Amino acid sequence: MDKGRMEAFSDGVIAIIITVMVLGIGAPVGDGLSDLVGVFPALGAYALSFVGVGTYWNNHHHLLKLVRRVDGRMLWLNLGFLFVLSLVPLATEWMEKSVFSAIPTTTYVVLNVLLSLSYMALESDIRHSIASGCSRKAPEEVVRRSTMKERLTLVAEAAAFVLSLALPSSHLALVPLALGYALWIVPDMRIVHLLDFLADADDAAGVEVAEEPGASAAGAGVVAGADAAADGLGSERGGGAAA
Repeated sequence: MDKGRMEAFSDGVIAIIITVMVLGIGAPVGDGLSDLVGVFPALGAYALSFVGVGTYWNNHHHLLKLVRRVDGRMLWLNLGFLFVLSLVPLATEWMEKSVFSAIPTTTYVVLNVLLSLSYMALESDIRHSIASGCSRKAPEEVVRRSTMKERLTLVAEAAAFVLSLALPSSHLALVPLALGYALWIVPDMRIVHLLDFLADADDAAGVEVAEEPGASAAGAGVVAGADAAADGLGSERGGGAAA
């Protein structure tokens, strides 16, 4: 299956998620600055979730550049990632309406952990698909499952979980989450190396096909046949002109 449908579906779901999040922010009732201040918690929660969803979309977009063929497993892993991501508006609104209480904030943190794990599972499957589909031996970075950025993200989310339980009223749990998002503002640079590897693999495959004896003989036969047909056509035209 071509990756175009999966990519378009994912982009549409993520766009809807962001739209639903912003619709959860209620407009101020009054017309004074004091009324606007009351919206700040909602704006803060929305800004954090927007950065998170936007970061995932950016990395997901770059990750799908590596995909050449989509199978059922990849489709379901992508759907699992989108399912967890679609719960972000619900967790965001609950956290905002409860003024960042302990249970809603902890739920928000746990959701981010599940989101990271689901994305890592999708990434691992795509890397495995690349490694098994290439005729050349894949370098370590193709099949390597985890990186320092991924480990640091999980550590930051674990710290956020502890802070959400220990100091719920301080809002400090959101700081490690923001730091985890910041790590992925610049997409994974391994993808650039993977794209270079795939391009080199394609070039090597093309050279091997061109160097096959059968391909050379077939090419010579085609050229000879074309020349003979051209000579015959020229003779016919010359005879017609003489007549």
